[in-house]
Amino acid sequence: MSFGENIFLGILQGLTEFLPISSSGHLFLAETFLGLEPNLNLEISLHAAGLLAVLIFFHKRLWRIVRGFGQIFGICSGDRQEGILGAKLIVATLLTVPIALGVQSQFDVLLSIPVVALTLIFTGIFILAAEKWRPQKLVAFSWPLVFLLGIVQGFAVVPGISRSGLTISLLILLGIERTKSTEISFLLAIPTILGALVFSLGEVSAFPEINTAFFVGCFASFLASLAAIQWMMKLIQKHWIWFAPYCILAGGGLLIWISSIH
Repeated sequence: MSFGENIFLGILQGLTEFLPISSSGHLFLAETFLGLEPNLNLEISLHAAGLLAVLIFFHKRLWRIVRGFGQIFGICSGDRQEGILGAKLIVATLLTVPIALGVQSQFDVLLSIPVVALTLIFTGIFILAAEKWRPQKLVAFSWPLVFLLGIVQGFAVVPGISRSGLTISLLILLGIERTKSTEISFLLAIPTILGALVFSLGEVSAFPEINTAFFVGCFASFLASLAAIQWMMKLIQKHWIWFAPYCILAGGGLLIWISSIH
């Protein structure tokens, strides 16, 4: 890929990974319409850049979670509740893995423009539903919600379904405060992306050629991921719902375009 294409895909991946509009769907559409060959090595590297961004953004919170684990096992002092949150994120990820692998095995069927169009519309509708029917009484992030979140997140591997959009919307719909829902979703991205990277590495036949274009694309993804995380944390209280009409209009536009060429 060219220098410009790597930068474009890096920015696209970084923004759409943490904004509720589906990174897999947007990458697939970009590669399809631009006539680019899918590059697994590049996609893995872009995801790794996004993982680094969320690690840096939440590094203080992650340290509290680590110390919380230490408190639970009597290794060091810390906030026990933070350690319990870490355990909940790990359990949710473990529940996600078998479902995600099962869904991913059907990618040859799922990876198409009509499917991405429909799943983008679904993402938008789910965001709207979460805001419309969210309960007024807030609840804690209990273990039953952990199990439900882990199971539902497994279906976010379908191209066009946003992982962040699905998980944030689900938590809001179940009564978790908006900012807390976003934090949980982004913290959950850490073990989820890490697990996806480990499984993806098994499909890599050789290490990628590291050149300037490749490096700049990853750096663009890192910066875009940081910006998207910070932006989403600010938007979540009032303006994040505008991602819903974007997804619905984008999906509807794709369906209209498909019908016009057949």
